[in-house]
Amino acid sequence: MKVYCNGKLEDKQNLEEVFEPGFLFGWGAFEAMRAYSGNIPFLDLHIERLNNGLALLGIDKVDLKWEDTIKGLLTENNLVDAYIRITAYKKRKETGVIIYVDKFGYYPPESYNKGFSALISPYKRNQHSVSCKVKSLSYLENRLSWFVAQKKNKSEALLLNQRGELVGGARSNLFLLREADAFTPSLEAGAFEGITRREVMAILNDLNIEVKEKKLTPDDIFNCEEVFLTSSLLEIMPLVELEDKTIAKGVPGELTKKIHSRYKELTRTS
Repeated sequence: MKVYCNGKLEDKQNLEEVFEPGFLFGWGAFEAMRAYSGNIPFLDLHIERLNNGLALLGIDKVDLKWEDTIKGLLTENNLVDAYIRITAYKKRKETGVIIYVDKFGYYPPESYNKGFSALISPYKRNQHSVSCKVKSLSYLENRLSWFVAQKKNKSEALLLNQRGELVGGARSNLFLLREADAFTPSLEAGAFEGITRREVMAILNDLNIEVKEKKLTPDDIFNCEEVFLTSSLLEIMPLVELEDKTIAKGVPGELTKKIHSRYKELTRTS
């Protein structure tokens, strides 16, 4: 049987994965992470989160020799510092898996020296949605938010929940530093339980800085000394501007730099 695909008639069997439920309905989960000199920090945590997400979506977990498979893929592609994406999706008879690797070069050093700018996304998150608990292939809300930011030459979009509370970034978690305390949106508010978020909370604890998960609004950002974003790809990125308004001094803060330094030590040696 022939199907139309991008201007050509193709044999349907050559495109069979496109017709699986995971692709047709965004029914699946993914993980994105980095490799440093061939090492993949927190891989076990990513796989645990992936399988927990699949369970919530009613999809069978994936049984794979993850480290051997990914490191073999890195070797095959002559990569040591790399972007890694795992996509697991619903098939009619099993769970599909695609692993993609590429050279990592998204955030040069000058990005961290300058810091990110952001806007408030026009799309609000339902704090009760399963998408707050799963890194779902149904990622439209996040991508549209980031697309809006890109069109306005901003680095990131911050999302609010239906109560008007900060959730985090379209691709990141959010931290605020003020008067020797750290604040981050709570999971109850709809924040995603990021792996880098967890590691940063541990770093802050080691620095004797109490981390408080609480209800936060955009106004709280302008009452802070430092603000930063976290993710496995971003690591720790200073946020220095929101809605064209300067945050604090408008430059990356010293404590943010210290936290990033600790995180880099952790990921390069684990």
